[in-house]
Amino acid sequence: MSSINEFLSARDKYIALIKEKLLGPGSEISIPDAEHELITNSPDVRYSIGILFPKNNKLNADNNDPSRVEESSEPSDEISDEEEETLVADNEKTEPVTPVEEENLDEEISLAAQNMPSSLGFTFLASSDPQVLKCEVTFATYRKAKMSDCRIPFSPDSPEKYSVPTQLSSYVVYDREEKCLKLCTGLNRKTVRDLYERDSLDGDEYGIFPAMYKLCDQLKGGYVRIPHNVDVVIDFSSGEYVDDNKHLDETSAIITALKRKIDQQLYSVTVMLVNDDEEKSNGTRCLFQPMVKVKSEVNGFRFREYASLVDFNVLDSEEQSLELQYRNKRVYGTGLGTSVDWNIDTDGNGEIYNDFFPEVEVPSMDFSIPRGLGIHEEALSMRHLSDLDSTEKHQKLSELKSIVDAYSMWIDTLDKKQKELSACYQSAAEINIAGCLKARNRMLAGLQILTDDSVAWTAFSLANRAMFMQRVHLKLQSDKADSDRYPGDVDLTKSLETMDYGEPNGITGDNYAWRLFQIAFLLMSIESITNDSACDRDVVDLIWFPTGGGKTEAYLGLTAFTIFYRRLAHLPDSDGTTVIMRYTLRLLAAQQFTRASTLICACEYIRSDAVSHRPRYGKYPLGNTEITIGLWIGREHIPNTNADAKKHLKELTDARTDTLQYAKEQHNKFQVLKCPWCGTKLVKDRIGTKMVGTFGYRMRNNRHFELFCPQESCFFNQQGKLPIQIIDEELYACPPTLLFGTVDKFAMLPWKKEIGAFFAAGTDNRAPDLVIQDELHLISGPLGTMVGLYEAAIDALCTRNGVRPKIVASTATIRRAKEQCSALYNREVNQFPHPGLDAEDSFFARESIINYDLNDYGRKYVGLMPSGKTKAMMEVRSIAALMQEINTMDLPDDIKDKFWTLTVYFNSMKDLGKCSTLVDDDVKDFIKRTAYRLGSARDARMIARADELTSRVNTTQLNETLDKLEKLCYSKGNIENKRYPSNVLLATNMISVGIDVARLNVMLLVGQPKLTSEYIQASSRVGRSFPGVAFAMYDGSKSRDRSHYEQFKPYHESFYKHVEPTGATPFSKPARDRALHAVMIAMVRVLEEELSTEKGAAKFNRKDYSARIVKLKEYIIGRASDISKRLNTEMVDDSSEIALEIDFVFEKWEQLAENFDEEHFYYGEKFLIKEPDNGEGRLMKPFNTSRNDPAFDTMTSMRNVDSTVAGNVLIWEEE
Repeated sequence: MSSINEFLSARDKYIALIKEKLLGPGSEISIPDAEHELITNSPDVRYSIGILFPKNNKLNADNNDPSRVEESSEPSDEISDEEEETLVADNEKTEPVTPVEEENLDEEISLAAQNMPSSLGFTFLASSDPQVLKCEVTFATYRKAKMSDCRIPFSPDSPEKYSVPTQLSSYVVYDREEKCLKLCTGLNRKTVRDLYERDSLDGDEYGIFPAMYKLCDQLKGGYVRIPHNVDVVIDFSSGEYVDDNKHLDETSAIITALKRKIDQQLYSVTVMLVNDDEEKSNGTRCLFQPMVKVKSEVNGFRFREYASLVDFNVLDSEEQSLELQYRNKRVYGTGLGTSVDWNIDTDGNGEIYNDFFPEVEVPSMDFSIPRGLGIHEEALSMRHLSDLDSTEKHQKLSELKSIVDAYSMWIDTLDKKQKELSACYQSAAEINIAGCLKARNRMLAGLQILTDDSVAWTAFSLANRAMFMQRVHLKLQSDKADSDRYPGDVDLTKSLETMDYGEPNGITGDNYAWRLFQIAFLLMSIESITNDSACDRDVVDLIWFPTGGGKTEAYLGLTAFTIFYRRLAHLPDSDGTTVIMRYTLRLLAAQQFTRASTLICACEYIRSDAVSHRPRYGKYPLGNTEITIGLWIGREHIPNTNADAKKHLKELTDARTDTLQYAKEQHNKFQVLKCPWCGTKLVKDRIGTKMVGTFGYRMRNNRHFELFCPQESCFFNQQGKLPIQIIDEELYACPPTLLFGTVDKFAMLPWKKEIGAFFAAGTDNRAPDLVIQDELHLISGPLGTMVGLYEAAIDALCTRNGVRPKIVASTATIRRAKEQCSALYNREVNQFPHPGLDAEDSFFARESIINYDLNDYGRKYVGLMPSGKTKAMMEVRSIAALMQEINTMDLPDDIKDKFWTLTVYFNSMKDLGKCSTLVDDDVKDFIKRTAYRLGSARDARMIARADELTSRVNTTQLNETLDKLEKLCYSKGNIENKRYPSNVLLATNMISVGIDVARLNVMLLVGQPKLTSEYIQASSRVGRSFPGVAFAMYDGSKSRDRSHYEQFKPYHESFYKHVEPTGATPFSKPARDRALHAVMIAMVRVLEEELSTEKGAAKFNRKDYSARIVKLKEYIIGRASDISKRLNTEMVDDSSEIALEIDFVFEKWEQLAENFDEEHFYYGEKFLIKEPDNGEGRLMKPFNTSRNDPAFDTMTSMRNVDSTVAGNVLIWEEE
């Protein structure tokens, strides 16, 4: 295995090669060097970024057209408001600038904002008045190649003795000093072909004919690079706008500048480099690879950061906190038509310059234990904290206390730091320190409960054992992942039969530890789980931690603790659903379900052993009811009934070898493809002409679906079945301990009475004690609004026995979390870990300091903004370069593999579909073209059809793609055996969360995603285990994309700061119109048992149920009012309107019921597929159907948020 330093070196070389291909110079083999390169086609066609075209040239092509740029001389002098604002900020103390000066600079900036830009520039702040500004300007122009320029490297066996064959010596000559072939006379491809066909050389000597072909190309279409380096002096003595530095180095390049006084010690300076040529564009009239650099050393001033312009009085408390945390991420400039970079120290000394190929390495987070604070490492060991370890309880508690003590010491350092902060930061610092102290106190309270309450301590010990066993079995599966495991696997059988959790050896050794924040979160949450009336029980605990930080493990640990505590403390009423986990995306739910299933298997193993006659690891009163997990998602992906499951299972079991793959794609909707305990495959596969394996699905008594492990040595084979259920019908009949589903599914609450089983309806069991919402940032906008409204029903059903569930949410990217949690849950929110004074350090995680010698590295981001290229052209060129360069690099297989698969991320399915076509056609052609420049077309990378991770791909294909990504690696052996790893993976936001594939380390993001949270989440899919790089390809026609490119460095150095606030408005009028009736019906149907059946709708009347109506009315109005006050105390009170709307719902229900007899009026589930017959009625109908039916329009999914509009098409025909 190669070292991390070798991976880092390969990544840097890879990025440098991409830069050579897209920005230049260096895209072709050149003599004497790249600075004076000779390329074989026009440079404005060859290069894609960093070009300044002559003025008034316009890109005359559709943005989705991959063809060559057309030329036009139509003028384009528009300037966007955004760029004007970026350039100059109004200030009362600012000295006026004449309108003429402003117009001149505006025109130059507008030239930077075109698709064929003619200028670049940047603005910075200086500490004193720059009377004279000195700057360095470098750029290149190209001229057409002459015959004397044409040469190509050539390597015969004995260069010192070699001479060109006599038959060719009149055309080319070999230069021994330069080791190249040169032209002696004019030559074209036809002549070379004629010479070759004569075959007078008895073969192609050392590849001389391909070299001669390339010499022909150089002579016919070659261009030679001319580098320019100019020191420019800008004299402001004649005015604040200067444009007299023209014809730099006898070219069309000019420098203009504008300075403005902002304050006594603060000046704004804008410098622009313009291509002043006004002729029609061609390769000799453009400026390439331009750079302007300003140094403080030669100018006598210091650079000032932009933070000096921030007015704290207009910021809210969260914005002030962000300014405090990111105060060390200094911003010194903004680009205009280009990105900007700087090397400036804390005193303001250094240099600032533009950069067309900006690179930023975002450091990874360090989750290790802080040194020097006395934390015992044993306090993080899952095995040590479990009942498998015989260490005394007081010793373990003392070790746990060391974590809280260290956190207290860290908070003390914040107090000292606060005293040194500027006055503007004091208020935010006090709030943050108070939040840290509150978290510390909750941890202490948790420790006290573990000390005093033996039941809580036992639950804590068992939770640690379950997490330890989960990690052991995930490691087992990882170790055995080199090949698929089928029933009877000898290697796996041996591992399972010899496994002893009580012996800390090998795979069951003391190798599995919590991350610091995970165990701290568990300690902090103990009181709110063990004490039904704890004040923190009503608070939403938000786990806010960077991507890849281990949020899932944190709430899985709390899940295990909650399950065991409920069994130990409330055994008689502990059956039913204990924990609800909710997700927003199908792929995320499926991936996380596998991890959660392994934990539940561990919990059930512990329960089964603990209640057996001869327990192996300790006897505990955990009851005889299985601990199970259930997957509850839409019927498109899983058969919701036993009858449907039986049909699909029959198709699978009846499949022959030749029809097996088709049967699996069409009928394997059972989601679980491997045993989560041992990793044995639960599906049959075809290997060669044989069928191997066994389907781990069956119908018990021919009526009840269940999953089982076919591996005889697996514990759950011996148990008879896996503690997993996926069929709705079975879940309702026997509610799982952990219900795992998507938020959409809860829209079925009013439709199906059986859903009440998850809330212990009709039993004496406790309602769910814990609700977990993963990726909270996705519950926003229209979806968040609907979720928030239905949450009113879920909260009421969970609290029907007077005990509210604990709610835990998690995210890596969110703003305005307090407002969002208020809208969704009508609760206060507690962020954990609470921010301190610096974004770089929250005690539980610290930003690493990049040091390659210590293997401390980050994920690299590279910005690409096309110049004179359409979006489609840039896609083709970028994808081709990214794929071809790794193909030609001389690297070990294990390194090449980590950069082999290119992930291309799109903001829409429309863009993805277009690119899929480009990959099949244009990309392949362009790869051949680029391969020929540096060798021959035979060096081109062969690419098969692109793989996809999108919503339009079925679950079986998704799982197969993920399996392929993880298992099928690049190696010369695999390529020779025609086992091809994925070349291109096309993806949408489906991969933004939950995907963790070590092989994915290169990503191209096509366009800036709509939200920063999406950008962070998507780009975090690469570089999770190895050095990764994300290329952001911006769309020059969109001002938002251009703004992100121009602010590339500051944006990426603090992009968590730039996450946009999201919101939800569950009790807004449109939301109430859409779903308030559904919420009311759901609550009545579950809470009133006699109304729960499908025909129960007919029994409703307002008189008999007036008491329930009054209670629900008060509850909904009170919740809406509370949420309004939390969000905005000045918000108009809608209570009276909501009361009238609720009255209307029940009045209409009563009226509809009166129109039919009790045997023919239904809630509506019966008619989800077909319309009611005459004489039948329903209370609800699927949304936007049967316009003449008076039933309530009711959603079946929370994503059905758009109304359809009825229309007629009139066809006018002439007779």
